[in-house]
Amino acid sequence: MNLLNLYFTPFATALVLAAIYFSEPEKPDRDLAFVFLLLSLVVNHLITKYTYRIVGWAGRMKLIQVWLTFLWSIPLFYLLGAYWAPMWLLFTMAPATAALYQGRWQTLATAAVSGGTMLGVYALRARSLGLELGEQHWAMAGAHAAFIVVMAMFVNAMAESALRLRDIGKRV
Repeated sequence: MNLLNLYFTPFATALVLAAIYFSEPEKPDRDLAFVFLLLSLVVNHLITKYTYRIVGWAGRMKLIQVWLTFLWSIPLFYLLGAYWAPMWLLFTMAPATAALYQGRWQTLATAAVSGGTMLGVYALRARSLGLELGEQHWAMAGAHAAFIVVMAMFVNAMAESALRLRDIGKRV
């Protein structure tokens, strides 16, 4: 969990704060997004603080944090994605975290759910705004979803390679 907190949490915080800052001041989405950001930071801190203190729950706590990271991405992307295009990057965090702590198939499933949800939120948000999304928009969104899967699988392969190299070094 330290890797998540060291790299992804500050990145996500900066991403959301930039989206809030550059969005229109009169939009209520800003305030709600800020509440989700604060709530996610508090919950993430508490989970990280207690992950290794509860014996036997470390694995489950990591899994809970992966899915909570995914769940926080949904409302933040929905609320701010129309103002700040890079918000889709929030959907890379849960699969990347899963890639570090789970196997190949769990990582693939997490990445597929994350990418698919992002596409669904794109469609839902466009519909709520009364927009018709064209082929170019869907092609870009599809590239984003594909990147989420590829990046997660790459991180998983790197983590597994690092473990194999460590184990080989111990045998010598």
